[in-house]
Amino acid sequence: MATIIQQPSALELSSMLQDVIFGSTADHAVVSVICTASGDTKTIYQQTLYHSGGVIRLEDMPELVEPYARQVLSMQMVVEIKEFNAAGERTATTTTTPSTVLFGTVDLGGPVDAFLSNHFLTILNGEKMTAPGREERIYAYNATQITVTADYLTDGNVVSTYTQTLNAGATTNNVSAFFVSPDNIDLLMGSPDGQLIGYSCQAGSRYQKFVIFDDGSVPAPSLAFINSFGCTEFIHCVGTHEKNSSYTRQSARFSGRLRNYMVREERQFKANTGWLNTPMADWADDLFRSQEVYLWVDGTIGREVVLSDSQSKITNDDDDMPSFEFTYTYSQRQHNVMQQGHAGRIFDNTFDHTFN
Repeated sequence: MATIIQQPSALELSSMLQDVIFGSTADHAVVSVICTASGDTKTIYQQTLYHSGGVIRLEDMPELVEPYARQVLSMQMVVEIKEFNAAGERTATTTTTPSTVLFGTVDLGGPVDAFLSNHFLTILNGEKMTAPGREERIYAYNATQITVTADYLTDGNVVSTYTQTLNAGATTNNVSAFFVSPDNIDLLMGSPDGQLIGYSCQAGSRYQKFVIFDDGSVPAPSLAFINSFGCTEFIHCVGTHEKNSSYTRQSARFSGRLRNYMVREERQFKANTGWLNTPMADWADDLFRSQEVYLWVDGTIGREVVLSDSQSKITNDDDDMPSFEFTYTYSQRQHNVMQQGHAGRIFDNTFDHTFN
């Protein structure tokens, strides 16, 4: 019977999974990685393996597990080894202790359970600046309710504080999403008199502070991206935004006349985040490493885009005010994008929200 030399702990992050090691002297073994999420069980790996020096090792577990973990966010995983003798008869079956694996492409630098108990599912580690009309969401593992405390500046420069509980807007495999945009918080508090100047969200030891910084800038663009934990976050850019269309043309003469028989457009956009505080500057890198990025247009997910270039530089100078520039283009082949229902808006609604 196989012996378990190394196996995952009870709670793991997909990027931090260690090799699974069995001790076995059987002729050969069938090794399976079995994952369960939302009641569905799926075998994501199954191979016949032979021991080397009495050891069977599953290496590079993150590469094996992450494609499935990305889809479900959180799952139960076991590794099963069925041993066979030279005659092909099964002699024993050994299974690792079940482990909960959360999707994550980040090195936490510490225990997973401590992080999940003290942090929301984001690499943001500090205050986030936002403004009315902007979408904001936070995510937590094994928490379906948070406490929101909001500060309002009333007449006479008096700050009034209000507190309410907010239930999760959606939960998938114990990962809950909370819709915490300034507009939603204002509704949650009953739209009290005064101006919302900031609010905090708390679930146990998890804490996230939002600061209202409204200089009248209209975001262009607003992007929704999948962060390092598989959750959708939002970045609202208020710096310079450029559009540049290039065309590839192929021509030939038909009946003695020169014609363009193929014209292909590639529309590129260059955006600048605008000034970011230090925590947000660190967090913005999650946009640049994201594999899924979408335009956030008129309160809904829009077309998928692909980032082709980015400049992410931070210094420790006292007067450093980081802002990042990046280039993106439509993921789809057709770049002749027609926008309807936005009369008066220049270019299109992926480019400019100044005229509504």
